[in-house]
Amino acid sequence: MNPKISIIIPIYKVEKYLIECLESVRNQTFKDFEVIMVNDGSPDASPVIADNYCQRDERFKLFHQENQGLSAARNFGTSQAKGEYIFFLDSDDKIVENTLEILHRIAQNKQADIVIGACKYFNDAGHYWMMTTGLPTIRSYDSHDAIRKDEDGVIPLSFTTAWCKLVKADIVRQNLFPIGVWYEDSATTYRWYMAASEIFAIDLNLYAYRQHDSSIMSTSSRNLVKHFNDNIKNLSKKISDLQKFGYDPHITLNAYIDKLYRGQSLYEHFDDDVKSAWDTDYARYFSMRDFSQHAFILTHSAEIEQVEDLARALPDLCIHIVAYTVVAPSLIDLAESLENIFIHPFAHNDLIEDLLNQADIYLDINYYDEVDDIVSRALQRGCPVVAFESTVHRPDLVDGGQIFATDEVSAMVAMIKSLLKEDRNSSE
Repeated sequence: MNPKISIIIPIYKVEKYLIECLESVRNQTFKDFEVIMVNDGSPDASPVIADNYCQRDERFKLFHQENQGLSAARNFGTSQAKGEYIFFLDSDDKIVENTLEILHRIAQNKQADIVIGACKYFNDAGHYWMMTTGLPTIRSYDSHDAIRKDEDGVIPLSFTTAWCKLVKADIVRQNLFPIGVWYEDSATTYRWYMAASEIFAIDLNLYAYRQHDSSIMSTSSRNLVKHFNDNIKNLSKKISDLQKFGYDPHITLNAYIDKLYRGQSLYEHFDDDVKSAWDTDYARYFSMRDFSQHAFILTHSAEIEQVEDLARALPDLCIHIVAYTVVAPSLIDLAESLENIFIHPFAHNDLIEDLLNQADIYLDINYYDEVDDIVSRALQRGCPVVAFESTVHRPDLVDGGQIFATDEVSAMVAMIKSLLKEDRNSSE
């Protein structure tokens, strides 16, 4: 009979830590598992240690391959797996004794395709950092929500990494790891979520991630150029995949902007295809980071009074036009022609909250209905609101001195400058 869980452990130069890792597996309270250890050409005593476990416990199996990297080792292990679920474990990490029991129980009770646990961190000195409340709260996620958690990192690392989760084996087989790139986890796990119907997470520390210089993951810092090359390639494919899935690519893009922005100095060293993606897809978004002041518009309508004139008169003000659905081509064309207008279609509530919180002023200049009581929400945050007489949605709330006739664009511009100056002075 096939085991319920296949634990896949790539092995490379971990003789110092491997026993601790394998003991954490052997001592699991859940017993119906197999351990597939893949020796990725390790030159130290790691294969000998692994073979010793195979001699002692028939659930442990050791395979050998020439050094091909973490992704290739994981993919080979997946090809040998017989379990209904797969659990990836890095060979310098460890799991708590009831990790498999808890994850498998949730998987069975909830008929889950993926079950995610939280992780804690520890170092070689044995010091631990707990990253959760310790309350075993179980939450359900659809694919879109899980991908969003992947971007937000709500449960530290666990949504993005391959480890600390139980995944249906068929999902892993159909979505293998890319070979020869850094950050293979972030290029893979979102595809698992896209393929899953039932996803659950428990906010309980079930995985112990070791932080040390020789960690497989920490070596990525040794080659920054390749790091950013691979990050951009992964991001380009991820955005393309998520668009096909009906997911807002701006969520993914916004989550990566800060990381990519820090890599601009490496531009000259990028591959040609990466330079092209950078110039085409991302460079404009980096300029958004260069604006010190931001305006916000939430709209259901493409009719936004005098927005082009305002943008031209206020070139140092970044104007965010946000919508829950598609945005009219006319607005997209406007954003392409003006560097200080940014369009956010298919916006989700978290993005709207973030933009509202960073806004220095709200422009109540869109026609038709007010969206989600946005004027009141802006004012409650201390964000000033300006409007035209023809567009003002809450004349009972907006200061009358900040409401203008349609032909009073210059007066509105002067008021906006005055309000922004006041805000800047108060912040100083």
